[in-house]
Amino acid sequence: MARRYILASMANVLQHQHLSMGSAYDMLESLKEMFGEQNRAAKQPAMKSFLNTKMVEGSSVRDHVLKMVSLLNEPKVLGAVIDKESQVEMVLQTLPDSFQQFCLNYNMNKMDLSNFNNFA
Repeated sequence: MARRYILASMANVLQHQHLSMGSAYDMLESLKEMFGEQNRAAKQPAMKSFLNTKMVEGSSVRDHVLKMVSLLNEPKVLGAVIDKESQVEMVLQTLPDSFQQFCLNYNMNKMDLSNFNNFA
């Protein structure tokens, strides 16, 4: 049944190429091979946008963290795998120098900020 739905949702050219495949799994793997590289190209600008964003001194930390979470979601949706600890480290790097003491406390006290709600 899934195989039929997949075939029905494809363009004619793709239908013809995948008609002989016996299972929906084989079809999906083939499609990943064909179109998976486009995901890589889409991840790069999403990550660049995140990495080039810095918090403006004096602005709301809460608003900044919410923006950073939003920017992190885009590469994740595109298949990037970034563990929670790395996400926190990346967000900390976007904070201005005035947060140096906060970052030092985070590292010295081994704080758990993996839940971004702790930030806001």
